Amino acid sequence: VYPAGVSTQSTGSFKLFNTIMAAQRGEVPCKVTSARPLSDDHLASLKEALGNFLKENEKLLLETATDEKLIGGMVVEVGDKRVDMSTATKIRKLKAALAQPL
Repeated sequence: VYPAGVSTQSTGSFKLFNTIMAAQRGEVPCKVTSARPLSDDHLASLKEALGNFLKENEKLLLETATDEKLIGGMVVEVGDKRVDMSTATKIRKLKAALAQPL
């Protein structure tokens, strides 16, 4: 639901503007979805690992989420890149491979 006078097109424009401004400030948004909440130790390790991919003037903006459907592992999204290391995806790929004729 949007306030009166604000259309979904305007909201999209605001989102695009915020994305451009974040890039200008060197902010790199990253979303990590895991099956269970990450412990403080895992979160610190993840931030360190992701930080190694950043340029010197960039800052990681990490957002975390949970989705039990992943079963285990995690999905990492940085910009338009997505790396799915979830157990659910591994199972789905294994089932597909086993369904192929020999």
